[in-house]
Amino acid sequence: MRKTALFAIIFLSFINVYSQTKSIELEKIQLKINEKETEIDSLKKERETILLTYIKEQVQQYGLPKVENGEELIEHKAYVLVYSEKHEQAKWVVHIISTAIIDENVSRTNDFRVDTLIKTGSAEERDFFTKYKVDGKAVYDGFGYDRGHLAPSADFRWSETALSESYFYSNISPQLDDFNRGSWAKLEGMLRKYVSENNVDLLVVTGPILTDDLAVIERSINKVSIPKDYFKIAYDFENNRAIGFVMPNKKIYYPL
Repeated sequence: MRKTALFAIIFLSFINVYSQTKSIELEKIQLKINEKETEIDSLKKERETILLTYIKEQVQQYGLPKVENGEELIEHKAYVLVYSEKHEQAKWVVHIISTAIIDENVSRTNDFRVDTLIKTGSAEERDFFTKYKVDGKAVYDGFGYDRGHLAPSADFRWSETALSESYFYSNISPQLDDFNRGSWAKLEGMLRKYVSENNVDLLVVTGPILTDDLAVIERSINKVSIPKDYFKIAYDFENNRAIGFVMPNKKIYYPL
């Protein structure tokens, strides 16, 4: 009986030492993993900075429409725009669909917010819907229009910084859901597919066609204009070719 008890004590001691050794080894491995992850995060940030600098240079070189007298060029890190105060949305937005989107997959942020670079004040959430609580739950009262991106968020999923910037209200325009989630989305996807299949960057100019006779969202606090049409121009500057689209803000039945 004593021998059995002694054996049990020795066995348990061995198991305890073995467990402690394994625990120390696993901690060392985890530390190495953490160090590598930190290094990878640092390299990604460095890569992001280089790409954003490159994009700014390419936009300046190839893609700026004429900035008229009295207009101000608003420069974000991933795109530039000219804002129309009268219509409370961008007159045009220029960005680059980078080949970096092929391998990157940053998640949507949906952090819609006012663009503080617009000195006269950009559109805001209350231009598209009101929000209130019923029994502690958020209830949304929409005004009938999607918050349509001009430079699409999916084009920036290689960069947390760029993706977040795409949710400034200066980059948003009121679009009917059948248009925003239909042909407009198909066009955006087609251009990303072109970048992926041809391994080239595309410079893209996007905007609403703004005219003095446009109706406005009456319930919006800034009376945002409702465009009847949108344009998008894509330029492959490596192969020196381009394509342009003008599309009505409604459900479209014909192919791109």
